[in-house]
Amino acid sequence: MGLRSFTILRNVIVTTACIGLLTCTAACGNETATKTAAPVSPSLGSVAIFTPSDGITLSQYTPLNKWAKLVPEITQQLEHLGFPSGSISTHKDNNLDKQSQDIQDYVVNVASGDDSSSASTSETTLIVAPCASTDKTVAQYGDYVTKPDTSSDTGNDAASERLSSALELAKKSGMHVIVLSNDISGVTPDVMVRMSTANMIGRLQAKQLVSKLQLGAASASNPKILEIMLPVSPSSEESNVSMQFAQEAFKGMWSVLGKYFASGAAISASGSLNANTTQSSWSSVSFTVNNEADIRQELERRLDCDKSSPTHIDGIIAMNDYVASVVIDELASLGYQGSAADINPSITIMGIVGNLAGHKDLVKSAVPAPNHAPYDGDSSHRDAASWPIVTGYGAYTAMLPDIVDGKLWMTAMEDRKAIAEDIAQATKRLASGNSLTSMKSVSKTTVNGKTLPVITEDLVAVSASNLKVELIDPGYVTLADAGL
Repeated sequence: MGLRSFTILRNVIVTTACIGLLTCTAACGNETATKTAAPVSPSLGSVAIFTPSDGITLSQYTPLNKWAKLVPEITQQLEHLGFPSGSISTHKDNNLDKQSQDIQDYVVNVASGDDSSSASTSETTLIVAPCASTDKTVAQYGDYVTKPDTSSDTGNDAASERLSSALELAKKSGMHVIVLSNDISGVTPDVMVRMSTANMIGRLQAKQLVSKLQLGAASASNPKILEIMLPVSPSSEESNVSMQFAQEAFKGMWSVLGKYFASGAAISASGSLNANTTQSSWSSVSFTVNNEADIRQELERRLDCDKSSPTHIDGIIAMNDYVASVVIDELASLGYQGSAADINPSITIMGIVGNLAGHKDLVKSAVPAPNHAPYDGDSSHRDAASWPIVTGYGAYTAMLPDIVDGKLWMTAMEDRKAIAEDIAQATKRLASGNSLTSMKSVSKTTVNGKTLPVITEDLVAVSASNLKVELIDPGYVTLADAGL
């Protein structure tokens, strides 16, 4: 028997087994929320959205981009485009084993015609964000980030195979498949929605630092002093996820910052980065985080705080808003004063507040060119205690007041509303038999060795100057959330 025959036989066996499991679907323990069935539009069909349960975050520090926020926005956009509310079902699971069973049961129900409330297979679209291995450090960046592929370390081979087989059966039956955030091995979806990646997050923060500090105007005679705080989780069975994420994030940062360190225009306060650093030198700036004390101690070590006066530091990439929150508290306790607004004299705290409240526009001028006085390697002659630029990621609501008062220069997030609109538009086009090529957010990209349409939206960098436009006006947060 050839490989093709074996594959066909395997699919038949999987399908038969799935049908036998339909009677016990309710006992599977999946956390599933399905809207009341309604007549299905024959032109658009039904949509089933499968996402992980929201990740657990630390204390009040919660990223804005959560699955529980995205799913209702996708649903709203689908309804706006003409999908009946009763034709849209939503499902969430807290692990891959439960999710794969949930998807398998749904696909077999539709493919076998047992679900009378569903459309035909050719009128069904599956939107799937697969559960992926993560840990508390990676979870601090938000729910949508692409997780490193550690499938060989997870012990979820059976669940992965079940998910792949179910989605392949869906495609063979004529259903459309849209995959969000993480690739699914063995599956070529109709469209992939690429959200944030570690590389994108690192590169964005580095670009923001270069722009704010005008590194292009700095020189070896008067360099900018930077630090990169790259957190990883303690050693565990999930530590590979955290370390691989850190590696990719550093590659993104170094693709931007490398040339400045090579020329001497940028140096590291701790000496951990220099002209010989490469994209693979991520471990030189990584540190293990169990709790806030680890972050505080690492920053003190980097800034050599045994000195009688604070060490001058121009910029700190804190990677995510949780780390940034601790960095900000520790900088204050070490005696650093001022704010990011001081670096650009045209921006004042009162001007920021007035802009956020809608009273006036905020006008920025260029950062003053660095003083080219010779640098002797000793930062004590500078204003050592001046507040540095601090960057993060996640757009934590609890951190918005720190942006307003200039302690956190910038954070960032996925453009959730634009992504929801893209997903709904792609779903309608697939259901109507139309091409996705005319969508501005779609490009042809190679995924798992195959070229397919990929939806991508730029990450949104948020600082005091655009917080109102990017977060408050769209309804992500309120003025009260920003401390106003």
